[in-house]
Amino acid sequence: MTLFWILSGLLTLLLALVIILPLTRGRAESSHSRNQLNTQLYRQRLQELEQDRDQGLLEEGESAAQELQKSLLDDVVTEKPQQYRRGIWLWLPAVLIVVAVAYAGYWQLGAYPKVVQWQDNAARLSELSRKVLIEPDGEVTEQDMMDLIQSLRTKLHQDGDDFRGWLLLGRLTLEMRDGETARDALEKALKLTDTPDTVIVPYAEALAMTGEALRAENMIKQVLSRDPDNLEAWSVFAFMALQQDNLTAAIARWQQILQRMSPDSPRYAMIERSVAFAERRLAETDQAPVTGPRFEVEVNAASAVPYHPGAVLFVYAVDAQGGEMPLVARRIERPSFPLTVTLSNADAMVASNNMSGRDAVVIKARIAPSGNVTYATDAWEGRSGVMSTDEDSQLSIFIDTPL
Repeated sequence: MTLFWILSGLLTLLLALVIILPLTRGRAESSHSRNQLNTQLYRQRLQELEQDRDQGLLEEGESAAQELQKSLLDDVVTEKPQQYRRGIWLWLPAVLIVVAVAYAGYWQLGAYPKVVQWQDNAARLSELSRKVLIEPDGEVTEQDMMDLIQSLRTKLHQDGDDFRGWLLLGRLTLEMRDGETARDALEKALKLTDTPDTVIVPYAEALAMTGEALRAENMIKQVLSRDPDNLEAWSVFAFMALQQDNLTAAIARWQQILQRMSPDSPRYAMIERSVAFAERRLAETDQAPVTGPRFEVEVNAASAVPYHPGAVLFVYAVDAQGGEMPLVARRIERPSFPLTVTLSNADAMVASNNMSGRDAVVIKARIAPSGNVTYATDAWEGRSGVMSTDEDSQLSIFIDTPL
């Protein structure tokens, strides 16, 4: 904070100089220009007098030259030091007003209260950790969690090699459902540890939150192949199925947890209730398991693509054999690139007309400022190559073609 006030003071001084110097310099330069002009006129007139005297047109040349010198002395402007100093002080009220308006405006409209709160949280890391993590009670609020996250991020900004800090930040932001921050924090934790299995499960959960479902599932499957009794991995695996509205898979994965968990565990009854709820919902909706290929699509846009506040991103698949009618589609409002979406038959426009009936598809990503995928005005598009529907795939699409 001290650095802020020093810099703001220097900027204020610079602003004062911008106000004062041109004005004072203008007065001095004005006086200097007038004296210079008078001198030039004196010399020009003196030459004319000499020419007249040489031609015998002027008899009293010396007297005329003296009169000319006296006239020059009368016209010379003398800048008195005392008057110059008074000129500077005349602008002091204007400078004070500028300073007052600047600091008052910052106090009212700037982020000063948030900066003070941030500094306060940064100094309370131990206190917040004890309140939220070590000795939690019923008084822990969402604001306490946010304050702890902010304090921890400040510490990690200063000490970026703290593996446990990055892991804790990732888990806390997962708890707050901030998938992007959790993913970035856990990526850094992965780079700093020699035991990646302690990070992979929460990292996969963060990936699932941000749309990278296929990659997340592959990571969880690898963990379970090495450690089939990893209850955290099974729990995240069930969460992924629930996120995709695949109730059948979620029930099967919860049952795997129940088989490995003691009935005395406090979580046992909670998972039983989750299974019962999913079974009732499955019976009500008569939902069939989602089958068919899945495509995890990472979408990015070229810098040439103009920004439109109301633009909508459409990611969809069409038959590679021809036809522009989308088989499956996702609609994302206010997209922020890069982003990842997963296309499956669950996103079918018509349930009976999906990707399973095609040998190959082409994935397209289109930014439509109008919000309507059929309007090509000002729209930009990117597309993949031909993708087989025989297996799940991951791909990237770069939007760089105007329509």
